[in-house]
Amino acid sequence: MKMNRKAAGALLAVGMAVGAMPLVASPAQAASKYVGTNGNESRCYSKGYYVCFYYSTWSEAYWGGFNDNANLGDNYFKSGTGSGAGQVVRNNSRKIQCDSWAVSCESYYSPSYAGNFDYLYGGERGELYYTWNNNASVRIIG
Repeated sequence: MKMNRKAAGALLAVGMAVGAMPLVASPAQAASKYVGTNGNESRCYSKGYYVCFYYSTWSEAYWGGFNDNANLGDNYFKSGTGSGAGQVVRNNSRKIQCDSWAVSCESYYSPSYAGNFDYLYGGERGELYYTWNNNASVRIIG
């Protein structure tokens, strides 16, 4: 099929206009990882916290909470609870526990429940994956 110059020019102009349009990126989808295994750590469980973060191991410093927390930057591991005590919880946690009173708990990479997140169900504990030493907020689903 032969195209005349006028039609070819119009087609070229349309192609250039489409190519010159800015690309609009769709928002990235956050990744999630299930990290739970059955079990409780007795210090957190006996205090009735809905969620606890641990500095490194189950026997080291911990922090416990009863509510969602959009920014863990002003929370500290409890003094006298082992290595890491007194350190800021945000970006310093390796493990998490979700109490059986909660349906699930979610640890987020960024403040205000944004970014990649790890989750587990009530009555479970686990090692953080996406948010290991990058936990900035926590949500409790009850």
